[in-house]
Amino acid sequence: MTIGERIVFLREERGISQKDLAQSLHITAATLSRYENDIYQPKLEFLCEMCRILNTSSDYMLGFTDNFEAQPTKYDISPSLTADEKKLLKLYRSLSGANKNRINERILTLLEMQ
Repeated sequence: MTIGERIVFLREERGISQKDLAQSLHITAATLSRYENDIYQPKLEFLCEMCRILNTSSDYMLGFTDNFEAQPTKYDISPSLTADEKKLLKLYRSLSGANKNRINERILTLLEMQ
């Protein structure tokens, strides 16, 4: 199924009219029709909002699963990290946005020097 077909299926499954879904997304019914007919691909912000309104996961909308009641996939990268990497990640997450930018710049500088 295409994204458009999945939108139509879920909209009808949930008993939501095209007009009501379009209004909830703050787009025209014509734009929603173009999404449903695969003329346009919805932007990420609309896709996320559609998933919320239609009570489904982005995995379903994007065709990664056929279970429309599925919960979003949870990705856990922690098991593949070393103890030092986990420590650095924890420290990095505690920094302010400005300091994260400084760290990113320093990392890029160090990589260039290698």
